Amino acid sequence: MMRRLLLRFPKGKQVHEPPFAFVSHMTGTRIRLKIPSKKKDSVFFSSLAEKIPAIEGVQSVEMNPVTGSVLLLHSSDPEHIIQTFATAGFFRFESSSSERAHLQGRISEAFNGINVALKDVSENELDLGGAAFLILLALGGYQIIKGNFTAIPWYAAGWYALNIFLKSNERNQPVP
Repeated sequence: MMRRLLLRFPKGKQVHEPPFAFVSHMTGTRIRLKIPSKKKDSVFFSSLAEKIPAIEGVQSVEMNPVTGSVLLLHSSDPEHIIQTFATAGFFRFESSSSERAHLQGRISEAFNGINVALKDVSENELDLGGAAFLILLALGGYQIIKGNFTAIPWYAAGWYALNIFLKSNERNQPVP
């Protein structure tokens, strides 16, 4: 007969998962961690400041509760330090930029879809870069005509339009 192990906690106390963290920057001697859910939580960062120096290889720690970041200066293998944080239960880690890459991928797919639709409608005469060029050029011309110099100046809109046009043409040129 098997017995179930029941864990009981006093009323009012809850068991929390460690917060999600990701590595926003890493070099041979520095690691910057971001903890988005703990922004402006000075109590969390104070308790963390007491625990982190005990980790082997960590030389110094700088914390910024306002931005939710921790900067570690270390003399050890950065992957080992990150693994130590995860094992100790300080944070939950995913790959350093999986959330961002996923978002960037969705945004890129949306713009690619608009680009394809624009090419279909214009019978391959106009793409998204070309449309941005025309729109910015028209806005610059409109500002010249109206004498409105409080928005983006006409010369800046023209410069942006030219840069977008040239960059979109570079991508569309066949490779020799």
